[in-house]
Amino acid sequence: MPLTWIEINKKNLEHNLKQFNKVANHSELWPVVKSNAYGHGLVEVIKILDKDKNANGFMVVNLGEALQAAKLTKKPIMILSYFSMDEDLLKKVIHKKISLPVYDLDMVDYLEHLGKKLKAKFSINIKIDCGTSRLGFKAEEAEDAIEYITKKKNLRLHSIFTHYAESEAEDKSFTLQQFSAFNEIAGKYFDIKMHSACSASAISMPETQQDLVRVGISLYGLWPSQATRQRGEKVGIKLHPVMSLKTKIVQIKDLKKGESVGYNRTYSCTKACKLAVLPIGYNEGYSRLFSNKAKVLIKGKRYLVRGNICMNLTMVELPANTNIKVGEQVTLLGHDGRDDISAEELAELSQTINYEVVTKIKKDLPRVIV
Repeated sequence: MPLTWIEINKKNLEHNLKQFNKVANHSELWPVVKSNAYGHGLVEVIKILDKDKNANGFMVVNLGEALQAAKLTKKPIMILSYFSMDEDLLKKVIHKKISLPVYDLDMVDYLEHLGKKLKAKFSINIKIDCGTSRLGFKAEEAEDAIEYITKKKNLRLHSIFTHYAESEAEDKSFTLQQFSAFNEIAGKYFDIKMHSACSASAISMPETQQDLVRVGISLYGLWPSQATRQRGEKVGIKLHPVMSLKTKIVQIKDLKKGESVGYNRTYSCTKACKLAVLPIGYNEGYSRLFSNKAKVLIKGKRYLVRGNICMNLTMVELPANTNIKVGEQVTLLGHDGRDDISAEELAELSQTINYEVVTKIKKDLPRVIV
C-alpha cells in the first residue's frame, strides 16, 4: 500500500448515478468524466460505470481524454470542450464512437475537408453559446450555422447543446433566459438530440432535461451549491461522496512550548506536544491555503494542521500523551468513525468551490476502488 492514496467508493458512485433516474427517467444519463473524472480517476470511474445500465455514454473535455476513454468502454464518448485539429489524431476518431464539438465554421470546414479526404464521416455536436460567453456559436448565429453544417456530406450531426452560467444559483432568472434562447433554436430541430442540463439544472429545472443529462459534480456525491442541495433533497435525492484522501504518518517528534513549525514559522507551539509529519503537500493537491486551518482525522478524532503546508509534507499537532504511532492512517478528506472532512469544508477554508478541491488532487496518486 502506498503512503498516500485515494479511495473510490464503488457503491456510492453507482448510487449517485441512479439518483438521477428519480428526476430524469425520460432522458439518457451521460456521466461526465472530464478532468480525470473531477479528480476521482477517469480509468477507475469508467471501469465501474461501463457495465452500469444507467450510463448511456461518457463525456470528456478533450481528444486526449476521449482516446483514453475509448480504450476502456464501447459506449459512446462525447468531447465537450475542444480538440486539436491534428490529422493524425483525428484519424483515430473515425472508427470509434467519439463525437467532436464544433463552435466555429473554420472547424466545420476543416473536418468536412478531412472527412472527404479520409472517405469517412465525423460525428459532431454543435455548441451554442446562450450567454455563458465561452465556447460556442452565439445564439443569433446558431440557425445559420446549423443549416450550414447539416449540408456537409462528411459530417454526421449527433447533437446540439449549450451550457448554463449559473444553474446552481438560488435565482433562476438568468438560467430561464438561457433555456428560452436555446429552446427557440432546439424547437426547430426535432430530429436532432438536444441537451443543456448539468447536475444542477437537471435537479432545479426539470424542463431543461431534454434528450440527455450531463451528470457531472453530483455523480461524485458533491452538490453544485447549497441551493441545489435543498432542491434535490426536496425531491428525494441523496448523494454520497465517492472520494476519500488518505495518508500515513511517516514521523512523530516531540516539540517543546515555543518551538516553531515549518517554513516562515507561522505557528509556534503553545505547549509541549507531539508533531506528526504526513507525506502529502500542495504538490499532491493538498492546498497550501489549508495551512494552520484544516483538520485531519486519526482514529475518528480531529487534529489541526500546523505550520505552512510544504510541497510534499504536512504537519499535524498531536497531544503530548498520544498513543498514535508512525504508520497510523490519516484521513484528509472523507469519513473516519462518526466524523468526516468534506470537500465543502476544505473549499470554505481555501475560499474556493468543492469542484476545485477534488479536481486538483494529483493525477498520479493511486486510486483504489473500495
